[in-house]
Amino acid sequence: MTRHRNLHPQRGAITVLVAIGLVILASLTSFYSARSVLMDQLASQNHARTTQARLAAEAALAGAQALLNGLPSQEVLTRPATCPQGWSGLQWACSDLGLAPHPGLPQAQLSAIAVRDLLLSPHVITLHARARINGQNSQALVRESVFAPTVAPAPRLAAPAALVLNGCISEAAAATVRVCPLTSQGDACVGTAYGPAVLTHWVTDTNRDGSISSTEKNACLALSARSLPGGGSKNGPDTAAAHTPCQRAAWRSVLGDITDAQLQAWSNAQERNGLTAQTTPPRTIYWIDSPADWQQSVGTASHPALLAFSAKACALRCPRIGPGVRIHGSVLLDSGCNDDKMRGWQAGTIEGQLVVESGLPEWQSGNVLARPDGRKAYDLNWPQGIDATRLQRINGSWSEGAP
Repeated sequence: MTRHRNLHPQRGAITVLVAIGLVILASLTSFYSARSVLMDQLASQNHARTTQARLAAEAALAGAQALLNGLPSQEVLTRPATCPQGWSGLQWACSDLGLAPHPGLPQAQLSAIAVRDLLLSPHVITLHARARINGQNSQALVRESVFAPTVAPAPRLAAPAALVLNGCISEAAAATVRVCPLTSQGDACVGTAYGPAVLTHWVTDTNRDGSISSTEKNACLALSARSLPGGGSKNGPDTAAAHTPCQRAAWRSVLGDITDAQLQAWSNAQERNGLTAQTTPPRTIYWIDSPADWQQSVGTASHPALLAFSAKACALRCPRIGPGVRIHGSVLLDSGCNDDKMRGWQAGTIEGQLVVESGLPEWQSGNVLARPDGRKAYDLNWPQGIDATRLQRINGSWSEGAP
Protein backbone atom coordinates (compact mmCIF):
# COMPACT_ATOMS: atom_id res chain seq x y z
CA MET A 1 0.00 0.00 0.00
CA THR A 2 2.83 2.36 0.79
CA ARG A 3 4.25 1.85 -2.75
CA HIS A 4 0.98 2.95 -4.48
CA ARG A 5 0.74 6.11 -2.43
CA ASN A 6 4.23 7.23 -3.60
CA LEU A 7 3.23 7.17 -7.36
CA HIS A 8 0.79 10.12 -7.21
CA PRO A 9 3.46 12.84 -6.65
CA GLN A 10 5.57 11.44 -9.48
CA ARG A 11 2.66 11.55 -11.90
CA GLY A 12 1.91 15.14 -10.87
CA ALA A 13 5.50 16.19 -11.50
CA ILE A 14 5.45 14.61 -14.96
CA THR A 15 2.23 16.42 -15.77
CA VAL A 16 3.74 19.73 -14.71
CA LEU A 17 6.87 19.13 -16.82
CA VAL A 18 4.77 18.25 -19.86
CA ALA A 19 2.68 21.37 -19.38
CA ILE A 20 5.79 23.53 -19.04
CA GLY A 21 7.24 21.95 -22.20
CA LEU A 22 4.04 22.65 -24.10
CA VAL A 23 4.03 26.24 -22.92
CA ILE A 24 7.69 26.69 -23.98
CA LEU A 25 6.97 25.07 -27.33
CA ALA A 26 3.97 27.32 -27.85
CA SER A 27 6.04 30.35 -26.87
CA LEU A 28 8.82 29.40 -29.29
CA THR A 29 6.28 28.84 -32.05
CA SER A 30 4.73 32.21 -31.36
CA PHE A 31 8.15 33.87 -31.24
CA TYR A 32 9.33 32.43 -34.54
CA SER A 33 5.99 33.17 -36.13
CA ALA A 34 6.21 36.79 -35.01
CA ARG A 35 9.84 36.93 -36.12
CA SER A 36 8.89 35.57 -39.54
CA VAL A 37 6.17 38.18 -39.85
CA LEU A 38 8.65 40.89 -38.83
CA MET A 39 11.21 39.69 -41.36
CA ASP A 40 8.55 39.63 -44.06
CA GLN A 41 7.59 43.16 -43.12
CA LEU A 42 11.22 44.31 -43.19
CA ALA A 43 11.78 42.61 -46.55
CA SER A 44 8.63 44.20 -47.89
CA GLN A 45 9.74 47.60 -46.64
CA ASN A 46 13.21 47.15 -48.15
CA HIS A 47 11.66 46.11 -51.45
CA ALA A 48 9.36 49.13 -51.35
CA ARG A 49 12.29 51.43 -50.59
CA THR A 50 14.41 49.89 -53.35
CA THR A 51 11.54 50.23 -55.80
CA GLN A 52 10.97 53.82 -54.71
CA ALA A 53 14.67 54.63 -55.16
CA ARG A 54 14.75 53.01 -58.62
CA LEU A 55 11.63 54.88 -59.70
CA ALA A 56 13.22 58.10 -58.43
CA ALA A 57 16.41 57.31 -60.41
CA GLU A 58 14.32 56.72 -63.53
CA ALA A 59 12.64 60.07 -62.88
CA ALA A 60 16.12 61.62 -62.71
CA LEU A 61 16.99 59.92 -66.00
CA ALA A 62 13.86 61.30 -67.66
CA GLY A 63 14.63 64.74 -66.26
CA ALA A 64 18.17 64.59 -67.63
CA GLN A 65 16.91 63.65 -71.08
CA ALA A 66 14.37 66.47 -71.00
CA LEU A 67 17.09 68.91 -69.94
CA LEU A 68 19.40 67.83 -72.79
CA ASN A 69 16.54 68.06 -75.25
CA GLY A 70 16.02 71.72 -74.36
CA LEU A 71 19.67 72.77 -74.68
CA PRO A 72 21.42 74.01 -77.81
CA SER A 73 23.61 71.25 -79.23
CA GLN A 74 26.81 73.15 -78.45
CA GLU A 75 25.91 73.61 -74.75
CA VAL A 76 25.60 69.96 -73.73
CA LEU A 77 28.51 69.69 -71.31
CA THR A 78 29.18 73.00 -69.59
CA ARG A 79 29.48 71.94 -65.91
CA PRO A 80 32.54 69.68 -65.58
CA ALA A 81 32.22 66.90 -63.00
CA THR A 82 34.16 63.87 -61.81
CA CYS A 83 33.52 60.97 -64.16
CA PRO A 84 31.88 57.79 -62.80
CA GLN A 85 34.12 54.86 -61.93
CA GLY A 86 35.39 53.09 -65.03
CA TRP A 87 35.18 56.19 -67.24
CA SER A 88 38.62 57.74 -67.03
CA GLY A 89 40.97 59.37 -69.49
CA LEU A 90 41.28 62.68 -71.31
CA GLN A 91 38.88 61.65 -74.05
CA TRP A 92 35.96 61.37 -71.61
CA ALA A 93 34.07 64.56 -70.78
CA CYS A 94 31.71 64.41 -67.82
CA SER A 95 29.24 67.06 -66.74
CA ASP A 96 26.80 67.48 -63.86
CA LEU A 97 23.42 68.33 -65.33
CA GLY A 98 22.24 70.03 -62.12
CA LEU A 99 18.78 68.47 -61.85
CA ALA A 100 16.07 70.30 -59.91
CA PRO A 101 14.07 68.37 -57.24
CA HIS A 102 11.15 66.40 -58.60
CA PRO A 103 7.84 67.92 -57.39
CA GLY A 104 6.34 64.45 -56.86
CA LEU A 105 9.39 63.15 -54.96
CA PRO A 106 10.35 65.89 -52.48
CA GLN A 107 12.18 63.38 -50.26
CA ALA A 108 14.50 62.26 -53.07
CA GLN A 109 17.88 63.75 -53.94
CA LEU A 110 18.30 63.45 -57.72
CA SER A 111 21.46 63.87 -59.76
CA ALA A 112 22.68 63.01 -63.26
CA ILE A 113 26.13 62.90 -64.85
CA ALA A 114 26.45 63.10 -68.65
CA VAL A 115 29.43 61.24 -70.12
CA ARG A 116 30.70 61.79 -73.68
CA ASP A 117 33.63 60.38 -75.67
CA LEU A 118 35.15 63.49 -77.27
CA LEU A 119 37.16 61.55 -79.84
CA LEU A 120 35.25 58.56 -81.17
CA SER A 121 31.59 59.30 -80.46
CA PRO A 122 30.85 62.88 -79.36
CA HIS A 123 27.28 62.40 -80.61
CA VAL A 124 26.61 59.67 -77.98
CA ILE A 125 25.93 60.72 -74.38
CA THR A 126 25.62 58.19 -71.57
CA LEU A 127 23.48 59.46 -68.69
CA HIS A 128 24.20 58.18 -65.16
CA ALA A 129 21.11 59.08 -63.10
CA ARG A 130 21.17 58.60 -59.33
CA ALA A 131 18.55 58.91 -56.60
CA ARG A 132 18.93 58.90 -52.80
CA ILE A 133 15.89 58.87 -50.49
CA ASN A 134 16.24 61.16 -47.46
CA GLY A 135 15.74 59.40 -44.12
CA GLN A 136 16.22 55.96 -45.65
CA ASN A 137 19.23 53.87 -46.48
CA SER A 138 18.06 53.47 -50.06
CA GLN A 139 19.58 54.67 -53.31
CA ALA A 140 19.64 53.58 -56.95
CA LEU A 141 21.54 54.20 -60.19
CA VAL A 142 20.26 53.77 -63.75
CA ARG A 143 22.11 54.39 -67.02
CA GLU A 144 21.02 54.99 -70.58
CA SER A 145 22.72 56.30 -73.73
CA VAL A 146 21.26 58.75 -76.22
CA PHE A 147 22.18 60.08 -79.64
CA ALA A 148 22.51 63.86 -79.36
CA PRO A 149 22.62 66.53 -82.09
CA THR A 150 26.09 67.68 -81.05
CA VAL A 151 27.54 66.88 -84.49
CA ALA A 152 25.69 66.17 -87.73
CA PRO A 153 26.57 63.24 -90.02
CA ALA A 154 29.17 63.79 -92.74
CA PRO A 155 28.25 62.68 -96.27
CA ARG A 156 29.38 59.22 -97.36
CA LEU A 157 31.97 59.53 -100.14
CA ALA A 158 33.07 56.49 -102.11
CA ALA A 159 36.39 58.03 -103.14
CA PRO A 160 37.14 61.44 -101.57
CA ALA A 161 39.26 63.79 -103.67
CA ALA A 162 42.66 64.81 -102.37
CA LEU A 163 41.92 68.51 -103.05
CA VAL A 164 38.41 70.01 -102.98
CA LEU A 165 37.91 73.59 -104.19
CA ASN A 166 35.25 76.15 -104.91
CA GLY A 167 37.13 77.87 -107.68
CA CYS A 168 40.12 77.56 -110.01
CA ILE A 169 43.75 76.78 -109.38
CA SER A 170 47.08 77.86 -110.81
CA GLU A 171 50.72 77.37 -109.88
CA ALA A 172 53.24 80.06 -109.04
CA ALA A 173 56.54 80.17 -110.89
CA ALA A 174 58.91 77.47 -109.57
CA ALA A 175 56.08 76.02 -107.45
CA THR A 176 56.72 72.81 -105.50
CA VAL A 177 53.30 71.20 -105.40
CA ARG A 178 52.17 67.57 -105.26
CA VAL A 179 48.57 66.35 -105.28
CA CYS A 180 48.05 62.57 -105.14
CA PRO A 181 44.67 60.78 -105.13
CA LEU A 182 43.65 57.59 -103.35
CA THR A 183 45.20 54.51 -104.92
CA SER A 184 44.53 50.79 -104.91
CA GLN A 185 47.58 50.25 -102.69
CA GLY A 186 46.44 52.86 -100.20
CA ASP A 187 49.69 54.82 -100.52
CA ALA A 188 49.32 58.13 -102.32
CA CYS A 189 51.39 58.58 -105.49
CA VAL A 190 51.91 54.79 -105.78
CA GLY A 191 49.67 52.44 -107.72
CA THR A 192 46.50 52.95 -109.70
CA ALA A 193 44.40 55.97 -108.80
CA TYR A 194 40.76 55.23 -108.01
CA GLY A 195 39.72 58.64 -106.70
CA PRO A 196 39.96 62.15 -108.18
CA ALA A 197 43.05 64.20 -107.46
CA VAL A 198 41.13 67.49 -107.66
CA LEU A 199 37.44 68.31 -107.43
CA THR A 200 36.09 71.82 -107.84
CA HIS A 201 32.51 72.99 -107.37
CA TRP A 202 32.85 76.10 -109.55
CA VAL A 203 34.44 76.69 -112.94
CA THR A 204 34.49 79.95 -114.90
CA ASP A 205 32.00 79.88 -117.76
CA THR A 206 34.31 81.71 -120.12
CA ASN A 207 32.02 81.70 -123.15
CA ARG A 208 28.88 82.26 -121.03
CA ASP A 209 26.85 79.53 -122.70
CA GLY A 210 25.62 78.05 -119.39
CA SER A 211 27.59 74.81 -119.67
CA ILE A 212 31.13 73.90 -118.65
CA SER A 213 33.23 72.14 -121.27
CA SER A 214 36.24 69.91 -120.66
CA THR A 215 38.41 72.70 -122.07
CA GLU A 216 37.07 75.13 -119.48
CA LYS A 217 37.63 72.58 -116.69
CA ASN A 218 41.23 71.96 -117.75
CA ALA A 219 41.91 75.68 -117.97
CA CYS A 220 40.44 76.19 -114.52
CA LEU A 221 42.29 73.30 -112.86
CA ALA A 222 45.69 74.24 -114.24
CA LEU A 223 47.96 71.83 -112.38
CA SER A 224 50.96 70.58 -114.31
CA ALA A 225 51.67 66.89 -114.81
CA ARG A 226 54.66 67.30 -112.50
CA SER A 227 52.27 68.32 -109.71
CA LEU A 228 50.11 65.23 -110.26
CA PRO A 229 52.61 62.37 -109.93
CA GLY A 230 49.94 59.88 -108.89
CA GLY A 231 47.61 60.66 -111.75
CA GLY A 232 43.93 60.92 -110.91
CA SER A 233 41.18 62.91 -112.53
CA LYS A 234 40.39 66.62 -112.29
CA ASN A 235 36.63 66.95 -111.90
CA GLY A 236 34.27 69.90 -111.98
CA PRO A 237 30.64 70.83 -112.63
CA ASP A 238 29.03 70.44 -116.05
CA THR A 239 26.80 73.50 -115.74
CA ALA A 240 27.59 77.10 -114.85
CA ALA A 241 26.63 78.42 -111.42
CA ALA A 242 26.75 81.71 -109.57
CA HIS A 243 29.75 82.20 -107.32
CA THR A 244 28.21 84.86 -105.13
CA PRO A 245 26.78 84.85 -102.59
CA CYS A 246 29.16 82.12 -101.44
CA GLN A 247 27.26 78.92 -100.61
CA ARG A 248 30.25 77.05 -99.15
CA ALA A 249 29.77 74.22 -101.61
CA ALA A 250 33.22 72.75 -100.92
CA TRP A 251 32.66 72.61 -97.16
CA ARG A 252 29.16 71.18 -97.48
CA SER A 253 30.37 68.47 -99.86
CA VAL A 254 32.70 67.06 -97.19
CA LEU A 255 31.06 68.18 -93.91
CA GLY A 256 27.41 67.99 -94.84
CA ASP A 257 25.24 69.66 -92.19
CA ILE A 258 27.99 69.96 -89.57
CA THR A 259 27.80 73.59 -88.45
CA ASP A 260 30.50 76.04 -87.42
CA ALA A 261 29.02 76.16 -83.91
CA GLN A 262 29.20 72.38 -83.59
CA LEU A 263 32.82 72.24 -84.72
CA GLN A 264 33.82 75.11 -82.46
CA ALA A 265 32.09 73.58 -79.42
CA TRP A 266 33.68 70.20 -80.15
CA SER A 267 37.13 71.80 -80.45
CA ASN A 268 36.62 73.78 -77.23
CA ALA A 269 35.50 70.65 -75.36
CA GLN A 270 38.64 68.76 -76.38
CA GLU A 271 40.85 71.68 -75.39
CA ARG A 272 39.02 72.13 -72.08
CA ASN A 273 39.51 68.44 -71.30
CA GLY A 274 43.28 68.80 -71.71
CA LEU A 275 43.71 67.06 -75.06
CA THR A 276 46.70 68.25 -77.11
CA ALA A 277 48.76 66.99 -80.02
CA GLN A 278 51.14 65.39 -77.49
CA THR A 279 48.63 63.65 -75.17
CA THR A 280 47.61 60.01 -75.36
CA PRO A 281 45.19 59.89 -77.06
CA PRO A 282 45.87 63.13 -79.00
CA ARG A 283 43.46 65.93 -79.80
CA THR A 284 41.66 65.54 -83.12
CA ILE A 285 39.51 68.69 -83.67
CA TYR A 286 40.97 72.18 -84.04
CA TRP A 287 38.71 75.18 -84.72
CA ILE A 288 41.07 78.05 -85.54
CA ASP A 289 40.08 81.74 -85.45
CA SER A 290 43.63 83.09 -85.38
CA PRO A 291 45.09 84.54 -88.63
CA ALA A 292 48.60 83.43 -87.63
CA ASP A 293 50.34 80.84 -89.80
CA TRP A 294 50.11 77.27 -88.48
CA GLN A 295 53.41 75.74 -87.33
CA GLN A 296 52.43 72.55 -85.44
CA SER A 297 52.24 68.99 -86.78
CA VAL A 298 49.03 67.25 -85.67
CA GLY A 299 47.18 64.01 -86.28
CA THR A 300 48.31 60.40 -86.54
CA ALA A 301 47.29 57.40 -88.64
CA SER A 302 45.20 56.06 -85.72
CA HIS A 303 43.84 59.49 -84.72
CA PRO A 304 43.58 61.77 -87.80
CA ALA A 305 42.91 65.43 -87.06
CA LEU A 306 40.65 68.11 -88.52
CA LEU A 307 41.97 71.67 -88.81
CA ALA A 308 39.18 74.12 -89.62
CA PHE A 309 40.42 77.66 -90.36
CA SER A 310 37.34 79.83 -89.90
CA ALA A 311 36.13 82.85 -91.83
CA LYS A 312 37.58 84.94 -88.98
CA ALA A 313 41.01 83.36 -89.46
CA CYS A 314 40.71 84.08 -93.20
CA ALA A 315 39.36 87.60 -92.79
CA LEU A 316 42.33 89.16 -94.63
CA ARG A 317 44.42 86.20 -95.75
CA CYS A 318 44.03 82.54 -94.90
CA PRO A 319 46.80 81.21 -92.65
CA ARG A 320 49.58 79.27 -94.29
CA ILE A 321 50.98 76.00 -92.97
CA GLY A 322 54.70 75.85 -92.20
CA PRO A 323 56.90 74.07 -94.76
CA GLY A 324 58.02 71.35 -92.32
CA VAL A 325 54.59 70.78 -90.80
CA ARG A 326 52.78 67.46 -91.36
CA ILE A 327 49.02 67.20 -90.92
CA HIS A 328 47.51 63.72 -90.86
CA GLY A 329 43.82 64.28 -91.50
CA SER A 330 41.79 67.10 -93.06
CA VAL A 331 42.48 70.81 -93.50
CA LEU A 332 39.58 73.16 -94.29
CA LEU A 333 39.89 76.87 -95.08
CA ASP A 334 36.84 79.13 -95.17
CA SER A 335 38.15 81.65 -97.69
CA GLY A 336 34.60 82.72 -98.56
CA CYS A 337 34.90 82.25 -102.36
CA ASN A 338 37.58 84.99 -102.37
CA ASP A 339 40.60 83.79 -104.32
CA ASP A 340 42.81 86.64 -103.09
CA LYS A 341 42.72 85.19 -99.56
CA MET A 342 44.49 82.07 -100.88
CA ARG A 343 46.82 83.75 -103.39
CA GLY A 344 50.37 82.43 -103.11
CA TRP A 345 49.37 79.90 -100.43
CA GLN A 346 52.06 77.71 -98.92
CA ALA A 347 51.87 74.49 -96.91
CA GLY A 348 53.83 71.53 -95.67
CA THR A 349 52.37 68.03 -96.07
CA ILE A 350 48.71 67.13 -95.65
CA GLU A 351 48.02 63.40 -95.51
CA GLY A 352 44.29 63.16 -95.98
CA GLN A 353 42.32 65.95 -97.64
CA LEU A 354 42.54 69.68 -98.31
CA VAL A 355 39.30 71.65 -98.69
CA VAL A 356 39.36 75.31 -99.80
CA GLU A 357 36.25 77.46 -100.11
CA SER A 358 37.68 79.38 -103.09
CA GLY A 359 40.30 78.89 -105.76
CA LEU A 360 44.05 78.53 -105.24
CA PRO A 361 45.73 81.11 -107.48
CA GLU A 362 49.51 81.09 -107.71
CA TRP A 363 49.85 78.16 -105.31
CA GLN A 364 53.48 78.10 -104.19
CA SER A 365 54.09 74.91 -102.19
CA GLY A 366 52.44 71.97 -100.51
CA ASN A 367 51.90 68.21 -100.63
CA VAL A 368 48.36 66.84 -100.47
CA LEU A 369 48.42 63.05 -100.23
CA ALA A 370 44.99 61.43 -100.04
CA ARG A 371 44.48 58.85 -97.29
CA PRO A 372 41.45 56.62 -96.78
CA ASP A 373 41.31 57.59 -93.09
CA GLY A 374 41.66 61.34 -93.72
CA ARG A 375 38.01 62.03 -92.76
CA LYS A 376 37.99 59.77 -89.71
CA ALA A 377 38.17 62.66 -87.22
CA TYR A 378 34.64 63.89 -88.01
CA ASP A 379 33.02 61.07 -90.03
CA LEU A 380 31.08 59.46 -87.17
CA ASN A 381 29.03 56.29 -87.00
CA TRP A 382 25.34 57.12 -87.32
CA PRO A 383 23.07 54.05 -87.53
CA GLN A 384 20.57 54.00 -90.34
CA GLY A 385 17.26 55.59 -89.43
CA ILE A 386 18.63 57.88 -86.71
CA ASP A 387 17.48 61.49 -86.90
CA ALA A 388 20.65 63.47 -86.17
CA THR A 389 18.73 66.69 -85.50
CA ARG A 390 17.10 65.59 -82.23
CA LEU A 391 17.80 63.63 -79.06
CA GLN A 392 17.01 59.92 -79.36
CA ARG A 393 17.36 57.04 -76.92
CA ILE A 394 19.59 54.14 -77.93
CA ASN A 395 17.53 50.96 -77.69
CA GLY A 396 19.02 48.34 -75.39
CA SER A 397 21.35 50.74 -73.59
CA TRP A 398 19.29 51.01 -70.35
CA SER A 399 20.80 49.32 -67.30
CA GLU A 400 20.83 49.62 -63.54
CA GLY A 401 23.52 48.91 -61.00
CA ALA A 402 25.01 49.62 -57.63
CA PRO A 403 25.46 53.35 -56.97
